[in-house]
Amino acid sequence: MFKISNATVKRIVLEHLVEQVDSGGLDGLLASGFSPELIDDLRKRPARDFMHAAQSENFAIKVSFDTERLMACLWMRDRARRDEMLKEYFVRHGAPIILLRTLFTLSKQELQRLRGELDLVEKSANGRPRLPPTAVRDAIHNEWFAICRTFKEEPERERLWRLHQKFQSYSIASIHRCTDEFKEAGGGAATRNSTSVGVCPAAT
Repeated sequence: MFKISNATVKRIVLEHLVEQVDSGGLDGLLASGFSPELIDDLRKRPARDFMHAAQSENFAIKVSFDTERLMACLWMRDRARRDEMLKEYFVRHGAPIILLRTLFTLSKQELQRLRGELDLVEKSANGRPRLPPTAVRDAIHNEWFAICRTFKEEPERERLWRLHQKFQSYSIASIHRCTDEFKEAGGGAATRNSTSVGVCPAAT
């Protein structure tokens, strides 16, 4: 139990109790231990009486927290904020529409909104993105395999973000095309120009 000693907060809680009664929450108050007489008395009192009671050190309000649900709510908020940041990052760095809609379930309207907010000029890309030079592609393959092995529990959008941090001079479209080169059906490893690379796990 957590004790509330702040007079303003205590007054707000008392006023909220009365609002609960007026909005159909009487049964909940009765189940919490409030007597009908006390509830009726609270409804009749002016706001200044609540302030007087709240300022009294003899009157305490104790509340309990569902800490697990609180943490879950905050985690979901952090996850949503992170996903929005990644979404903007992928749009800004040239991720193809198909990849965006796969990773984020992004609608065409939302994509247009993001491009407008980020002040990006929509480019009409024709065909597949150009691949980097061979040596860079091999480096991308090896880094991708290492990322997938180390962060295998992360969603693919997180892994692609990590990969792009290492090769920011290339668009996400080009880098993603490189990762697709060795995604072979059935898993295993692919070899290109004698450079051993691994198949990244499927998108999460």
